[in-house]
Amino acid sequence: MITEIDRPGRVPCPGSAGLARYQLQTIGRLRPALPSLALLLVAVIWGVTFSVVDATTTLPAADLVAWRFGVAALILLVIRRSGPALPSLLRRRAIILGGLLGTGFLLQTWALTYTDAVMSGFLVGTLVIIAPIASWLLFGDRPGRASWCAVAVASTGLALLSLRDNGFGPGEAITLAAATVWALHLVLLARWARPEHALQLARIQTGTVAVLALVTVAVGGWLTGGSVLPAIPQNSETWLTVIFLAVLATAVAMVLLSWAQSRLTATRAAVILTLEPAAAGITGALLGSEFGGRTIAGGALLVLAMLLVEVGSARRLGSQSARHRVGPTTRLPRPLVRRSSKSG
Repeated sequence: MITEIDRPGRVPCPGSAGLARYQLQTIGRLRPALPSLALLLVAVIWGVTFSVVDATTTLPAADLVAWRFGVAALILLVIRRSGPALPSLLRRRAIILGGLLGTGFLLQTWALTYTDAVMSGFLVGTLVIIAPIASWLLFGDRPGRASWCAVAVASTGLALLSLRDNGFGPGEAITLAAATVWALHLVLLARWARPEHALQLARIQTGTVAVLALVTVAVGGWLTGGSVLPAIPQNSETWLTVIFLAVLATAVAMVLLSWAQSRLTATRAAVILTLEPAAAGITGALLGSEFGGRTIAGGALLVLAMLLVEVGSARRLGSQSARHRVGPTTRLPRPLVRRSSKSG
């Protein structure tokens, strides 16, 4: 007998025995997309930070990074979660990742003193071109055709977004250097990260960035005769910016980044993160920056690039699942046919 729950296409009524099964099936269908969605959220948050930093803070670059990652490191240090101990090799790798991440943030924050948030955000998106090449050269991870098509589309979008009247100056060059460092971080994190160690990886990377920023502030102050400690924010607006950057854009984002990239390839992660400059562009437009036809077209191409890499990944997973269900091809023996012989 077929019940109401068992009928195809029928959603079980609330409170029925099939509701839990339906919810589990829905979660199971969404689970493969969770890493991409987590990385998408990180891209949007980081895209917003370009305009927030550009418009609300007057702190020097290294001082802002020190406050941002110092507060975030304290937050992650307080959070405790039971799990396996972090292997010593992965701990050393996390320090290397933190050094790369901190170098990129120091360069990018420094670049914002020479260029505007929209241009800086768009140029950071060039990591979508650098990351697949770095992954190929370092580890031999050859991207598929869908990934290369996505890189080409994203590159076109970034070119449209970057065609502005201000030219190419020191701010743009520093931003490209930051994108190169971040692309290397992206490749290594995708290679080294483990989902069960996401919080520990985020904690060590964040602490490493904070230490690197503090050393930069101290060396800069010693060379110029200024303070060797980070400047204290002087108004409530700057403090709110520091809190936003530390809590949402660093502590939360770093845990999501470490978890998501343990489940995604570097190329796929790089393409998803191209939505960061799109978010930066939209935020900048709302705050009065240029927002014309090129910006709309470039942002649309970035979204298309992400869809291309997601479709390619879904097809690859589908084909792997199909091969797993079918299993290895078995050659069946030919039936034996007895020939009849005629006696003559």
